[in-house]
Amino acid sequence: MKLWFLIPLLCWPWRVASDELPNMGSSADSLISQTQEKEIGEAVLRRLRQQNETLDDLEVDNYLNSLGYKLVSNSNNPTFPFTFFALKDKQINAFATVGGFIGVNAGLILHTRSESELAAVMAHEISHVTQRHINRTVEAMSNLSVPMMAALLAAVAVASKDVAVGQAAAATVMASAVQMQINFTRSHEKEADRVGMEVLAQSGFDPHSMPDFFQELQDNSRYAGAVPEFLRSHPLTTDRIAESKSLADRHPKIMAHDSAQYQLVRAKVLIKTTDNLAHQIKALNNSLQTGKFRDERAVRYALVLALLDSGQTDGVQGHLDWLQQNDGDRVVYYLAQARLKLLTKELESAKSIYQHALSLYPNDSLLSMAYSQLLVQEQQPANALAILLQLKPYVQSYQQPDFYWLLAKAQQGAGQQGEAHGALASHYQLKGQTKTAIEQLEQGLALPDLDFYLKSKLEAQLQQMQELLAQEQESDEKEENFQSR
Repeated sequence: MKLWFLIPLLCWPWRVASDELPNMGSSADSLISQTQEKEIGEAVLRRLRQQNETLDDLEVDNYLNSLGYKLVSNSNNPTFPFTFFALKDKQINAFATVGGFIGVNAGLILHTRSESELAAVMAHEISHVTQRHINRTVEAMSNLSVPMMAALLAAVAVASKDVAVGQAAAATVMASAVQMQINFTRSHEKEADRVGMEVLAQSGFDPHSMPDFFQELQDNSRYAGAVPEFLRSHPLTTDRIAESKSLADRHPKIMAHDSAQYQLVRAKVLIKTTDNLAHQIKALNNSLQTGKFRDERAVRYALVLALLDSGQTDGVQGHLDWLQQNDGDRVVYYLAQARLKLLTKELESAKSIYQHALSLYPNDSLLSMAYSQLLVQEQQPANALAILLQLKPYVQSYQQPDFYWLLAKAQQGAGQQGEAHGALASHYQLKGQTKTAIEQLEQGLALPDLDFYLKSKLEAQLQQMQELLAQEQESDEKEENFQSR
């Protein structure tokens, strides 16, 4: 069973807009509440984590959320809550799903030639959310449970990698409903393209980056003979590219410059997704020696990460010195410096680096978690817990499982066993491991002498997890029944 016909559920084809007004009034707008939207989006993200599809790197996700919210602030719904996250997939693609959850493939980050090109794709996906297009798609699935919707939507998001994933869930959508969604999608792509172009320009990015990116992909696919996944899910035509250029020409020329974060995050993604660190180190060194690079900071930062990840220390300090002398203070450079000190067994120096950096960047999530992890390892859980609890409001909206894992370790070390079981349950829930989350809560409730407040909190959390597990099991049974036919 093929999943290509379900692509419009998530990966919306790009078309260029006419001057019609956005259609913001539809019965679908009131179909589900914003709370329900968020519930479905969270379930999709859990499903993708369960399948090990997400990159789950806080540095990358922080950047995507920063860039995303810069665009959202110039949309027609600037207060809508979005969550941006990265996927490991090296295909050039991105997708939006209900509740403002937007996934960006590692391949898209690596293959864009400028930050404006990345922003162009994200602006288009944001516009599908703010224009309520995706909510109208969900209307055809309103008879499904949240886990069933999540299974279907997650399957479509990774269909390019394995069409067998989620086929049973996909089969629950009637062919007639799917055809209706395709027709509907085509009629609203114009709106999303036009609105996305406005968002892009208002946010200070080059509007021509959208048609330029389209053209580059189309040209490369001709020469390479392989069609990028982006073109499969976002079909392009010569007319459409021309119309996109015409739209861009309506805006004043913007000379947008890439942020340092964009270049450094591309370096981080390159190392996180490489299959051969030794080969990558050799290629990066060759780039430095020949001067063939787009941004020297990015090359040196990638080398630092690659060397540290492979346990090597020779040459790292020289690259860090260059970065700090030529690019100033950055959180990621302090983090790399501290990692180097830990590799060379200079524990106190690493602590001093973290403390100094935190004095400059209080409550920074990357620094706080890295330092807290060191404190836990060094049997200083109370100090780690104080930092993490102060950080918690800043990271909750990003739904980072690693934060709750680290929080649980600090709570365990500080003797807060009941709280630790609750935090571990949150970790496993976000990873899509609901049964394990329930086990943690049951263990926490079995502890003696729980105070009334903590017991009530764990019981409420357990009830929520049990209801979710029942829905997931029902979804799994339907998939199994389909596969056995």
